[in-house]
Amino acid sequence: MKRYFSPTGAALLAASVLLAACNNDTGGTELPGDDHDHEHEHGEAAGRLVFTHADGANSRVYVHDLESGETINDFALVHPATGVYTSPEGRYAVIVQRDNDQVEFLDSGIHLHDDHVHEDAPSMLGFTLNGVAPTHYRVNGEHATVFFDGDNGAGQMSSFQLFSDESLADGGVLASRTLDTAHHGVAEPLEGLVLASHAATSGGPADGVTVFELHGDHFHGEGELATACPGLHGAASHGVYSVFGCQDGVLVAELHGDHFHDAKVAVPERIATVLGHPDVEALIGVSYPDGNLYAIDPEAGTATQVDWRDGAVDGGGAPVAPKAQAFDAHGEHLLVLDSEGDLHVLETSDWSHRAALALLDTVPGAGPAPTLAVSGSGDQAFVSDPAAQALHIVDLEALSVDTVNLDFAPTGLAWTGTVAAHDHGGEDGDHEHDHEH
Repeated sequence: MKRYFSPTGAALLAASVLLAACNNDTGGTELPGDDHDHEHEHGEAAGRLVFTHADGANSRVYVHDLESGETINDFALVHPATGVYTSPEGRYAVIVQRDNDQVEFLDSGIHLHDDHVHEDAPSMLGFTLNGVAPTHYRVNGEHATVFFDGDNGAGQMSSFQLFSDESLADGGVLASRTLDTAHHGVAEPLEGLVLASHAATSGGPADGVTVFELHGDHFHGEGELATACPGLHGAASHGVYSVFGCQDGVLVAELHGDHFHDAKVAVPERIATVLGHPDVEALIGVSYPDGNLYAIDPEAGTATQVDWRDGAVDGGGAPVAPKAQAFDAHGEHLLVLDSEGDLHVLETSDWSHRAALALLDTVPGAGPAPTLAVSGSGDQAFVSDPAAQALHIVDLEALSVDTVNLDFAPTGLAWTGTVAAHDHGGEDGDHEHDHEH
């Protein structure tokens, strides 16, 4: 089916939409002897990890410098974080506070300037995004969205906000849109477009996709894709293809100039998470509740199951479940953290199982969940360990692990720094949360 829209070529203009001043204490703690204001040749900076301590009114966000091995700053948060994510080009940490209807931002201080990397002192940005229940965060190329689920009972509809590293540096977002219903959904950013979930009834599950075209600082609705996607959850893009998880498989939307072709790829299970990487032709769909993985070829319209477990079972003999998953920086490996605390490393060239690293002794059933993050430029992955109050740094080439001990259970984890260039567009940044799918 074809869905047409009117190409405008409108410039992306930064606009301070639904922004409010934040509590920027900061109470930043600089450790003795730290010198943050220095430079590297392009590609040399290791990056910084950002994570939080969710402690009510005393909640804080911390910045750990990977080069020095030191935690160099911490700042007060207005509310406890529910998730921490990386901005499209890596400079900022996106700190979601779902239970308190807002999003804060931290500037890691690492950014490109001409042919070298600046490493400045981290700082909190002086604004927040506000909206009811910010949940799904998506990155694709140089753009990101936060989807706010809204509250049907209170008559507050879903919405999404679009931003980039450049708009954050300018103090705002690019554009926002309030939808017609309240639902748990997602907004997939494309160049000049956003594909957002919609629901047939407010308060009901998402069941399809609406096309929105960017016009300066706002969006025009361009109609719905004809292919239904009952139980829509999760999205990712690769090149001209955008893929959404559905109860009966995945919805594939292919961009053809000024219109989309959309179709369903059948999968024998519900797909609730989708991952993509610009250097990996297939996208990955994760089924719910069984946690099986499928390699989705959007051009061929096929989905092939991937054996990511390599026979791994839990203490009761049942197959382990995925708790978090991500591609590495260069798309060479797919990483899956399982319910027993092991990190599985798969080769994306043939989906073979390379290794399983024992990382977590305990995977908590409640409280902060373990988080998997990856370097945007190097061969490293990072896993938070709430039960052990630690962070694990994994070298994906050597398959070795270093541990950073903390004195609290971390909530959320994101790498910040300068992101490696890719061969073609479309970086995945879908992030799962502790909620019903």
